[in-house]
Amino acid sequence: MKIKRVVLTDFRSYTRLNWTPERSIAVLTGENGAGKTNLLEAVSLLAPGRGLRNALPRQLARHGATRWGVAGTIEKSGDVLDLGTGIAPENSSRRLFQINEQSVRTQGEVAQVFSAVWLTPQMDRLFLEAGSGRRRFLDRLVVALEPGHAREVAAHDQALSQRNRLLAERPHEHAWLSAIEDSLARHAVAVTAARLALIDAMNDLSLDLHGFPRSDLALECAIGDFLKEMSALDTEDRLRSALAAARSTDRARGSASLGAQRADLLLRDRQSQRSAEYSSSGQQKAMLVGVILSHARLVTVQRGDAPVLLLDEPLIHLDEERRRALLYALNEIDGPVFLTGTETGPFSALRGHADFCHISDGQLLRDCS
Repeated sequence: MKIKRVVLTDFRSYTRLNWTPERSIAVLTGENGAGKTNLLEAVSLLAPGRGLRNALPRQLARHGATRWGVAGTIEKSGDVLDLGTGIAPENSSRRLFQINEQSVRTQGEVAQVFSAVWLTPQMDRLFLEAGSGRRRFLDRLVVALEPGHAREVAAHDQALSQRNRLLAERPHEHAWLSAIEDSLARHAVAVTAARLALIDAMNDLSLDLHGFPRSDLALECAIGDFLKEMSALDTEDRLRSALAAARSTDRARGSASLGAQRADLLLRDRQSQRSAEYSSSGQQKAMLVGVILSHARLVTVQRGDAPVLLLDEPLIHLDEERRRALLYALNEIDGPVFLTGTETGPFSALRGHADFCHISDGQLLRDCS
């Protein structure tokens, strides 16, 4: 897949930007606050979900504007597709998606043709903070291979919210609660099964990571433990029974004690068996980069094209040897890669292989040096 054009309108710091990348790898440099991450975020929003910053649609418009838009032209398997997303005119909290100027009904249709995975400085603390960030990271990896996973996660979270609200307001509506718990159990099992399938595929992948550590992924999840012992249907039955038995406890605590929202992603260095949780910042960053590179290869093998890699300040916390290894490995990625940094020097190994651009005050200038 190639990205042939990116157009931003009233998005974040950009009034208007029309960019035509010349190579599959693009290095975007500029001072802090120049708009580098904003451009990566715009590209991430062409894929399903809330993008690189997990922002609400109404938060994305340029100051003083009420609407925004992001468009991209991609070439894939010989076909040229125009993608677009922006805020709905009648509802500032809702996003619209288009493919070839035709509105799509579900984000899954977009995921069939475009996927993106990213690494940001904020993710350097992914394994030191709450599990919600790790679940979102894992689910993005899954969606790149199974677009329907995003729909299952949304349906699970909706059923979970409905159950919490009903337990708080009308706890004696047993039939209604049973219906919601049936839906919650089905979606929780589907979400967990997809997460486990991705983890198994990642762990089984044979790949040279050019000096980055191979990591074993694992899912800490009661539902996942059930699925290892019994069929999906039996797991759904067990989960329904457990949810019904926990109604009083869950009502008191205000949240469900079981469900896919209780899962956590674990990462362990394959050679040393050291957990990411107890690794240094540099080791954690190296492990995350290794996961991203492995995932890009897996998607390429299974779907025929790599996801777009959006690497915001990827060299932070990496030593010189691993910086060189990353830049070398990116040359082998068969798909678009966008990187950011404050200076071009650290990316000099990509000269002749990458499109170098400088961003300042919402303007993008190609670096021809």
